Parts: sequence; structure tokens; C-alpha cells
Amino acid sequence: MKLSISVLLMILLVAGSCGAEMYRWVGDDGSVTFKDTPPPAAKKRKKTKVYSDADFAPAPSPAAATGAARPAPQRSAPAAPQSKRFTGTIEMYVTDWCPTCKMAKQYIAAKNYPVAIYDIEKDQSANARFRELGGHGVPLILVGSKRMSGFSAQLLEQYLGNE
Repeated sequence: MKLSISVLLMILLVAGSCGAEMYRWVGDDGSVTFKDTPPPAAKKRKKTKVYSDADFAPAPSPAAATGAARPAPQRSAPAAPQSKRFTGTIEMYVTDWCPTCKMAKQYIAAKNYPVAIYDIEKDQSANARFRELGGHGVPLILVGSKRMSGFSAQLLEQYLGNE
């Protein structure tokens, strides 16, 4: 009889502990914590900066890249519907060893589009602008406020308003 009461008591104790919830969270310092109580209320979330075109200075014109006098920047009216053609200068951030960069340069040269090409390995200020734009790979092509990572002739023509 004593044995059956002690077995019953053990079963009740084990069953009671199996129903408890466990919480796991990672602290700010990277430490992992396991507890039977929920984690403390989170501190304020970190804010993410969202950039717009106005946050960046306009790119220098191709004439400025060759040392010629730079004309004063002109602000254009807000963009019209998609059917309007782009009339500004295409900006390209490239490297010498990149085959996709070479293909993009050849395509743009064959079409006689105005372009400013910046080698991010030779020009530190171009590299800084490339990083500010969130560039991770080359080529990075800017057509006004539109950006293309890599190169697609069809997408470039679409950005230019030719399609």
C-alpha cells in the first residue's frame, strides 16, 4: 500500500512539472536565457534610416569627371508619368575586372547615352558614394532615382523610358 501511494505521488509530481512552459530569448549581449517566466519587455527598437533622393548630392557631370568646369545643378520638376523619357546622365559604379561592367559600358556607348562612369577601386569618393547608396556588387547603375544592381539592357531601356 505504501508503495502504491508513493508511486502515485511521484506520478503527480512528474505530471505537474511537464505542463510548465519554458521561454527562451537572446539578450542584447548575445547570451541565451531559458526561464519559466516570459522575457522582460523589450527596450525601444532601433530605428532604420530610410534615404530619399534628396539625401544625396547630385552626381558630377561627365565634364566634371574630366576636369572641365561644372555647370550649376538644376532641379527639375517632379517626374511625369512613365512615358516621359529620361534626359539626364546615367551613373555607373564599376571596376576594371568586372565582365558585366564591360558589357554595360559597351551597350551604353553603342547607344550614345550620356554616362558618368566611376571606378570604385580607383576613386575613393566614388567608393564612398557607392557605399552610401548601399552598393554591394558592381555594376551599380543609376538612372535618375531608379537603380539597377547588375545589368539588364531591357530594364535600362525601361528606366530610360524607351520601352
